[in-house]
Amino acid sequence: MIGKGAILTVFGFLLAFSIYQVRLSRSVLQTTDNFNRNYIESQVHQAAVSAMNIGINKVWTQVFIASQLQVQVNQCSSVVYISTSGPDTVKLKAKAWRRIFDEENTAGGQQSLISDSMMSIFTYNIPFSRYFWFSDEEAGVYWISGDSVWGPVHTNGVLRTNGSPVFYGKVTAYRGISPGPATGGSNAQFLGGWEVGIYNTISTDMTPLVNAAVAGNGAAPPNTKSLYNLPTGFQFLSNGKAIRTVGANPPDTVLVSDIAPTGVIYCSQDVHVSGVFNGQLTIYSEDDIWIDDDIVYADDPNSNPDSDDILGLVANDNVIVADNPANNNNCNIQACIMAVNGKFTAQNYSGRPIAGILRITGSIVQDRRGAIGTFSTWTGSITHGFSKRYRYDPRLQEISPPYYPYLRHLHLVSWWE
Repeated sequence: MIGKGAILTVFGFLLAFSIYQVRLSRSVLQTTDNFNRNYIESQVHQAAVSAMNIGINKVWTQVFIASQLQVQVNQCSSVVYISTSGPDTVKLKAKAWRRIFDEENTAGGQQSLISDSMMSIFTYNIPFSRYFWFSDEEAGVYWISGDSVWGPVHTNGVLRTNGSPVFYGKVTAYRGISPGPATGGSNAQFLGGWEVGIYNTISTDMTPLVNAAVAGNGAAPPNTKSLYNLPTGFQFLSNGKAIRTVGANPPDTVLVSDIAPTGVIYCSQDVHVSGVFNGQLTIYSEDDIWIDDDIVYADDPNSNPDSDDILGLVANDNVIVADNPANNNNCNIQACIMAVNGKFTAQNYSGRPIAGILRITGSIVQDRRGAIGTFSTWTGSITHGFSKRYRYDPRLQEISPPYYPYLRHLHLVSWWE
C-alpha cells in the first residue's frame, strides 16, 4: 500500500505541476501577445503622428489644399487628407493602420486590423494685433533700463538691449538678440522666454481696408463720409462723436458710426488724431498719421477687460507722436498702431526736451523701428524725448480693429487624437 500510495502521490504532483506549467505557458504567451499588440498599437499611433507632421509640412511649404498623401512609416500604411473649411482654414486628417495575426481574436487564423487617426485644424491669417511689437528691422534702436513691455515681441532684425529692460511676453528675433540673453553681458529680463531664428513678413496689401472704406462711403462725395483726399483730423469725443477737420474747411462734429458704417476710414493724405475714442474703427492713411495729444478709450481696458472700444491706426508711411506742448509732458495712446512701410516714432525725438513717459496700450507694427527718444550710454537715462511703458491689450488675442491687416502665418487652432 505504501508503494502504491507513493506512486499516486508522485503522479498527483506531476499532474498538478503539468497543469500549472500549461497555465503558466499560456499566461506567458498571452503576456507576450499583449506586449506585441501594445507595441504595434504604439507604432501605428506614431505613424499617424508622423503622417500628420508630413501633411502639415506640405501645407506650410507648398500650401497644399484638397489633397491626399500616402505615407509609409514604421511598416504601417498611412494616409493624410487635406481639405479646406473656409477661405483661410485648412483641415488635416491622418489615419494609420497595420494588420497583425491574432490567434485568439480572429477566427480562422485571419489577420486583425489595428488603426489610429487624428485631426487638426490650422488657420493661415492672424491679425497683426496679436503681436504687441512687430518690426522688420530694429534699425539700431535699443530697449533700455526703465522700458517695460507686456505682450509678444518680434523682430526680423536684431533686438538690442542696454541696461535692464523688462519683457513680460515672449521675445522672438530672426537675426538674434544683442547681447545674448544666455551670456553674462545681458541684464535684460526676458520673463516670457525668448527664441531666435523666427521669421515673419509684414503684409503690404491694404486692399481689404480700402475696399471696406469704399463700400462704406457709397455714393457720398469725397471728404464727407469714409473716403478723404485732403489732410484730415479727428478729435474724438467720449460720446462716440468726433470733431472733424478736412483741409481748410471749418471743423464739424460727426458721429463716427455714421461716417464709417463698415468701421473703416481711408485718407490719401495725412491724418491727425487725438481725444477719447468710443467705438470700433480703423483709420488707414496713404501717408502719415499724427498723434497730436493723448488718444485713449472711453472705456479703459486696463480697468475693464470687457471694454468694446478698439481703434486701429494704419499708415502706409509713418505713425508720429507730434512735437507740441500737449505731448511734452507724457503721452497716452490706446490703439493698434501699424506703419506699413515706415516707422512709429516721436517727431524731433533727438532734439525735443525730456517729454516724460510714452504709455501705450495696444500693439505696434512697423517696417523699421523708429526712435522716441535718446539716452545716455553711461547712465542709461533719457536725455531727449520719451521713456516707454508699453502694455499689450490682452483683448487682442480674441478681437482686432475692423479689417485690420493680417499676418500670413500657419497657426494651430485645434488638435484631436
